[in-house]
Amino acid sequence: MVEIRTVERSDLPAVRRLHNRYVDRDESLETVREWHDEHSDLLVGAYDDGELVGHALGRPHAANEVELAGLSVVESHRRQGIGSALLDAFEERAAGAGFERVTLGSAGGYVDDFYGENGYEPESVLVRFDVDGPQPETGFEVMDERVEGDTRKLYVDPGDGDAAHLDAVRESFGDPEAIYIFATDLDGA
Repeated sequence: MVEIRTVERSDLPAVRRLHNRYVDRDESLETVREWHDEHSDLLVGAYDDGELVGHALGRPHAANEVELAGLSVVESHRRQGIGSALLDAFEERAAGAGFERVTLGSAGGYVDDFYGENGYEPESVLVRFDVDGPQPETGFEVMDERVEGDTRKLYVDPGDGDAAHLDAVRESFGDPEAIYIFATDLDGA
């Protein structure tokens, strides 16, 4: 039986391994410890007989908004409802901490489907450029623009939220790594 609970500090090396393997980031153990110290209640684990087999990690994004920075389940435990259980537990903790909304960047494909099935809707497509590089003229509506360090981030209208729209945005802007940003409002916040 899989148990969903808050991750203990002693399990952070295992969280880092899962996060780096399945979320496609290369985070140091020190970074994972900082995340835990920031908001340990936003780091939820799925445990099978004491072994960490999944995680959900959130980080405050704004006063009322939390970013789901990663969610993973090891291959051997997929398609058993563990991802949805992690997401539910994460949302419950986020609402309990006073957050009203969850946002996340999706990897595409079945991941987009997973979040859609769990009540998330695409709110934009995130396109990234070098801050000094040219911004192509396209027919897509840019809803917001931010600069973070050397990166310009454009938040483009999500259209129908389907793969064809995402592919069209990627091609028009020349960013093959553009992703959907999904969001949901939390109940009880």
